[in-house]
Amino acid sequence: MADTDNKPKKITEENLPLEREFIVTQPFTTTSEGVKAIKEENKFQKILTAKYSKQILNGKIVSTSGKKPDIENYVIELEDVKKSYITGDVDTPVLKGINLQLRKGDFIVILGPSGSGKTTLLNIISGLDKVSSGDVFVLGNNLSLLKDSHLTKFRRENVGFIFQQYNLLTNLTAKENAEVGENLSRNKNKDLTINDIFETIGMKEQMNKYPHQMSGGQQQRVSIARALAKNPNILFGDEPTGALDEEMGRKVLEILVDVNKKYKTTVIVVTHNPNIALIANTVIHVRNGLIDEIKNNTNPKKPSEIDWS
Repeated sequence: MADTDNKPKKITEENLPLEREFIVTQPFTTTSEGVKAIKEENKFQKILTAKYSKQILNGKIVSTSGKKPDIENYVIELEDVKKSYITGDVDTPVLKGINLQLRKGDFIVILGPSGSGKTTLLNIISGLDKVSSGDVFVLGNNLSLLKDSHLTKFRRENVGFIFQQYNLLTNLTAKENAEVGENLSRNKNKDLTINDIFETIGMKEQMNKYPHQMSGGQQQRVSIARALAKNPNILFGDEPTGALDEEMGRKVLEILVDVNKKYKTTVIVVTHNPNIALIANTVIHVRNGLIDEIKNNTNPKKPSEIDWS
C-alpha cells in the first residue's frame, strides 16, 4: 500500500540514504558592517529557513556554504559556524568560525574553560540553539535552516540529553520517568527495553522509587535511562558529573562509556575537567570561540583510571 502520510519522515543512522538531493543556496552578500550586517544576514537566513525547512526534514541536503556533508562517515559536520548575541548596537561574538567533523559512534569530549564557547557549541550541534551563520549538518540535516518547530521535532526524534541538573518529574517513579523518554521516540529499539536500560545503569532495584527517595547520583543515572529510552542517535551530556561526588561521577562515566560501546551511540560530553577527556576517542579543545585543538585518542582510559582531583 502506498504511503499517503505527508508528514516528514524521520532520518536515522539505519535508514540514512547515502545519496540525497543536494541543494546549494545562493550565498549571502552584504556591504554593511557590524550589527547591521549581522541583522541582514539573520533576515536572509529566515528567508532560507521558510523555504527549505520542511524539505530538509523530508531528506534534502541544503547547504549555504557549498559544502556537501559526508553523511556516510560523519554524524556532525560544521562549516564556518558563527554565533553572536546582539544587545542594542553591541555585537558579542561567541563562536567565531567553527569547522568540525565528528565521526559516528565516537565518544567525544568538548573541553574548554568557562566562557570559551563550549556550551554554545553543544547547544548548536544538539539543536537547542541556532547559529548566526554557517552550516550545521547533523545526520545530514542542516539545523541552521530549520524552523523552531522542526528543530523540536528533530531533537525529539534523534537526540538525548543529560544535564547537570537531573530534571526528573518528581511525581513519577524512576521507571515512569524513563518511559517518558520512550514515549517520545518514534524509532523504538525492540532489543533495548526499559528493563535492559535499568540493568545497564545498575538501577533495577530502584525502578519503582521516586526521585526524592534517591541520591543525586541515582537521579542522574535515571536521567541517563530516560535519554537512552528514546533510542537516540546521539547522546549529549552538559557537565553530567558536575554535581556528583567522585564515586557517583565515575559510575555515570562508566555508564556512558558502556552505552557508547554496547549500543554504538555517539556520545558527546561537555566538561571543563581535562581528566574526563582521557576517556574519549576524540577531544575538542575550545578557546575564545574557536577550535584550539582536536586530539584523537587511540587508547582511551577507563573512568576508574582517571584522576578525579
